[in-house]
Amino acid sequence: MKKRLSLIVTCLLVGWGTLWAQQPAPTLVPPTLVPTPVRSVLDTVPTESAIARILRSGQVRVGVLFNEPPFGELTVRDEVRGFDADLARKMAELWGVEVVFVQVTRQNGLDMVRSGAIDLLIGAQVRRRELDALVEFSLPYRISRQAVMVRNDDPAETLFNLTNRKLSYVLGTPSEGALRQWQARTGITLNTQSFLTLDLALSALFAGEVDGVVGRAEDLLRVAADQVFSARVLEDVIEPEPFAIAMQRQDVNLRNLVDRTLQYLNTSASAPGSGTFLESLYATYFSGQAIAVDTLPIYDNIGDSAPRPEQFGQDIRFPAQYALPRMLEERVVRVAGLFPPSEGASDADRRLYEVNRQLVEALAERWGMRVELVEGGDVFELLELGLADMAVGVTLDWNYASRVDFSQPYAFFGDRLMVKARSTISGFNELRGRWVGIMSGDTGAQERAQAWASSINATVRFYTTTEQSAADAMLRENNADVIYGTSLKLLQHLAANPDDLRLTDRWYSRRYLGFAVPRNDIDKRLLIDYTLQELVEEGALNTLIAPLMPPGSEMPQFLMLPGRDEYFGLKLSR
Repeated sequence: MKKRLSLIVTCLLVGWGTLWAQQPAPTLVPPTLVPTPVRSVLDTVPTESAIARILRSGQVRVGVLFNEPPFGELTVRDEVRGFDADLARKMAELWGVEVVFVQVTRQNGLDMVRSGAIDLLIGAQVRRRELDALVEFSLPYRISRQAVMVRNDDPAETLFNLTNRKLSYVLGTPSEGALRQWQARTGITLNTQSFLTLDLALSALFAGEVDGVVGRAEDLLRVAADQVFSARVLEDVIEPEPFAIAMQRQDVNLRNLVDRTLQYLNTSASAPGSGTFLESLYATYFSGQAIAVDTLPIYDNIGDSAPRPEQFGQDIRFPAQYALPRMLEERVVRVAGLFPPSEGASDADRRLYEVNRQLVEALAERWGMRVELVEGGDVFELLELGLADMAVGVTLDWNYASRVDFSQPYAFFGDRLMVKARSTISGFNELRGRWVGIMSGDTGAQERAQAWASSINATVRFYTTTEQSAADAMLRENNADVIYGTSLKLLQHLAANPDDLRLTDRWYSRRYLGFAVPRNDIDKRLLIDYTLQELVEEGALNTLIAPLMPPGSEMPQFLMLPGRDEYFGLKLSR
């Protein structure tokens, strides 16, 4: 009996030792000990923005993971390095404060934000819909994905090719939920097998016991890049993983500061003649990968200088009445900014009205509500006074961010070059000494075109035409070699002359359209965002906004958050 017991104990110890050896390497220092936050503290609504504390102390406390390369790790020199750490360090530099890195784990990071132990969490944190109920999130600074890796000799090109074959995942990781959601969304059943560690799943793949491994793209790509293994990662997105910065819920001032800083870092050059700071950061840690342009939109009036904490409010104000409870009770959504165009309205105005009308109706239909149009000139004032629940067709603009909140964008337009169909002109390099047509109603177009020409030391000449005569100025009068202006005003000419006119490939600017809601009315804003995302997922949004997009242009790739398709009891998908 004693021998049998001894044998059992020995087997358990060996098994435990083997399992422990397969776990990820521990942090270089013990995890930071954080007291379990008291529920009442977590549920308390803050009245002071973390900006006030940051300004008083001259420090911003940032939670990062110390063992998650390439996002964050503690080096042998006791320095925190990585993509997230470098981003946080740069943000603090722009704000004129010191960054204090605080080690967090995946288990305590969000609670540390909620309790106020840290100001920001930037620990490779994926923003999921269910987490929006706990904390506030910035715009995403990186889009990752749950993906699948196969052996190089496998003929599969998409996830659909793996139907009825065996896929593996690590138990208890986001991959498990991502696979479940993908199967529910597509109606396709996959044969899956769980493993305790990624190493075990990979061993099964290369032993031919499974046909694919599901995991975060960065982890799989590191394995695929290893010459020891012959593997590749499929392009399919099983589930998007947008990385965002977390802070206390409804700290709208800090969120605006962080968002504006992220946008600034994606517009300002890191060094003369180089790309933006975010582009250089991507090149350092994710070579060959590009920033998802439309998931980190640049608002109008971003400015030429970095935002500072003192430019944003230090107190937190809340709406006198939240819109969503009233909407759910009355089944009515009050919409500002939607009025039929006048008889002499331009083609661009008519297109915008129809797209906005159909979009509002699509949202209201999914919410099971009736649309009530609110008249008035200043949509922001209507929102501030509580007379409207949302305003449609609003250009995302920092000049108004202190008065209202913005949804994620649903469309964009911007400056393009219209040329003759057979022209060899592809940009301003070929416009030296030539005539650039400007439409008289396109405010600021000449200044914007001149700025692009000056950036390459090109001399151009300008000819002003009316919006209605722009095509004639090129095709019949030969007064202009190109027309430079906003894409919305060029669409009618492209439609009327499909064989004679085209646009060059480049967008010279992007101006994003979204909804405005009362400031800090977080649940109303999230309802709009989630519903727009479901429209994106189903392809319905692309159909709705097609009249605003030039022919042949790629459709925008807007933010998608993983999570349930229900919010406040409303079914958002179809």
